[in-house]
Amino acid sequence: MDQFRGQARLPKSAIPKRYDIRLKPDLTACTFAGFVAIDIDIVGNTNFIVLNAADLFINSASVSYSSSSKVLQPVKVELVEADEILVLEFAETLPNGIGVLDIVFDGVLNDKMKGFYRSTYELNGEKKNMAVTQFEPADARRCFPCWDEPACKATFKITLDVPAELVALSNMPVIEEKVNGDLKTVSYQETPIMSTYLVAVVVGLFDYVEDHTSDGVKVRVYCQVGKTKQGKFALHVAVKTLELYKGYFAVPYALPSWI
Repeated sequence: MDQFRGQARLPKSAIPKRYDIRLKPDLTACTFAGFVAIDIDIVGNTNFIVLNAADLFINSASVSYSSSSKVLQPVKVELVEADEILVLEFAETLPNGIGVLDIVFDGVLNDKMKGFYRSTYELNGEKKNMAVTQFEPADARRCFPCWDEPACKATFKITLDVPAELVALSNMPVIEEKVNGDLKTVSYQETPIMSTYLVAVVVGLFDYVEDHTSDGVKVRVYCQVGKTKQGKFALHVAVKTLELYKGYFAVPYALPSWI
């Protein structure tokens, strides 16, 4: 595994195509549990998969292929914190083509304002925690194992398990929300192809103000409960900016009409 240490870039033997990510933050313990299934294209002869990970605890990993029933388990799993990489070594050469890399992991909602971190707000004089992401430029690796380089673009399917009374936000509109007792599972539409640093997740108790552009794109600004007045200027600027960009670039807003 020493060949991967101290390298500026990840090896190109595996290319990510799609991420299916599920996160369950615990806002009391300030931890989170996670699972990611990554569709990868193995394009070189290798028995290693190397991707980015930092401040995570890896519980299990495996690679499977739809063309066969074979599931490959790594013989060695090493998280190299100095280089923020996760190295999976397999006993045999990985078959070329599309496979699925499954990883189960845990993490900490840190107080460093990067990765998947905790922030606070007050409600009726009581301090509450919320979970927030900040991945730019290279901190998605602190939330889920990934190819955390801007050129390694893919699509992202996000699912969140959160307390039922809280608001859960991500890049795309909600397609399904199921409540099961004190928890709810929120699933979002799959994103367009994009870099890892653009993935976003926010979990907390929020109000919002809402408006629409002249061509019907819904725009919301979320804020602390009881402070919607403080979001009105940001909402006004966001609506006008979308309309300006549409005219300047001669390109309509490309995502579903919800942000």
